[in-house]
Amino acid sequence: MTLKHGKYIYVQLDKNKFVKIRYIKSYEKSEKANDVNAYILLNKIVTKVSKKAKVVKIEDLPVEVRDKLPK
Repeated sequence: MTLKHGKYIYVQLDKNKFVKIRYIKSYEKSEKANDVNAYILLNKIVTKVSKKAKVVKIEDLPVEVRDKLPK
């Protein structure tokens, strides 16, 4: 499982259930730091995440992105 230099983040749904999301870094330097367009959902559910991968809690995402996540 490659990390691609921080292009992807993982959102923890349950204890061993994560969703892979493409994160566009150019939004984090602009005034739109928490913009919905910075997140591209891949709907890829994984159970194992690399130790170096960035894991985000579901509460840290914008509401519009949270609504699109699979349950």
